[in-house]
Amino acid sequence: MRRSMLLSLTIAASIAAAGALPGGSATAAEWPERAVRIVVPFPPGGSNDVIARRLAQWLGHDLKQSFVVENRPGAGGAVGSSVVASAPADGYTLLFISGSLATTAAVQSVPYDPVTAFSPIGRVASSPFVVITRQDFPAKTMPAFIEYARANPGRINYGSAGLGDSTQLATELLANVAQVKMTGINYKGIAPAQLDLAAGRIDVVITTMASTKGTVADALPKLAFTSAERDPDFPDIPTVHESTGLDYVVDVWWGLFAPQGIAPAIQDRLNRRLAAALAEPELRDFLKTVGAMPAPSTPAELQALVRQDVKRWTETARTAGLRQ
Repeated sequence: MRRSMLLSLTIAASIAAAGALPGGSATAAEWPERAVRIVVPFPPGGSNDVIARRLAQWLGHDLKQSFVVENRPGAGGAVGSSVVASAPADGYTLLFISGSLATTAAVQSVPYDPVTAFSPIGRVASSPFVVITRQDFPAKTMPAFIEYARANPGRINYGSAGLGDSTQLATELLANVAQVKMTGINYKGIAPAQLDLAAGRIDVVITTMASTKGTVADALPKLAFTSAERDPDFPDIPTVHESTGLDYVVDVWWGLFAPQGIAPAIQDRLNRRLAAALAEPELRDFLKTVGAMPAPSTPAELQALVRQDVKRWTETARTAGLRQ
């Protein structure tokens, strides 16, 4: 009860602050006439922030106007998302967020509908997860991992970046599909989970390859990717589906959204400029350095993806008993 009250007060304060900002409207031909803010609902330095800043730089140069990233962290992305959901739909407030838009709503009550509160602009990038184990874990392949998990229910400890994080739900989905039981340990971010994995205090972490770069987890055994196909940069690592036959394909995605009701002409122009940005070799190369790949989409395709993810992750959270 206390946690829910604090979350509500935090979100209400952020929305009040957002309401004090100047509004305004513009046609597609006029827009943007002033600076555009891109709200990132996570702290600086993470993948959401890093990709958003590079995208803002490109859009600012392309559209001859400032695109300013504003970090509004809190409640798994719910605080910043609430700010955008309640902002004027004039094209001057945008939301850059990962699939946590769906995962957060799957485990906690949020003051917006992740499917209908936003006008999707387009998906930006995607990245598969990878299954990583501690160095001395007895199973050295994905089929052996599943066999070990079935023979030792509840004895495999997995680490995640926190309640409702995609790393947690991706692991719980694997447990559900494989019909195994694992014990989850939530951390405040994926970095401390990887430290404990390297130290042998937990058994497995499912995260992005990008999050392991330059960390102690970089040299740990990687059993399989969660993508539909092998990563060409790591051809020796199979996929979960390929190696086990399980119906399990998961990735993390990042997308750009506006408040619901943005003018279709502005939405279309933003989508076209976003697609142009993702066709630029420089931006594509940058995404590769952070372990992501360009994944442009239409607004309708992104909305369908959010709808699909909300359904899948809500069912996963309910099965795992994670819903608050």
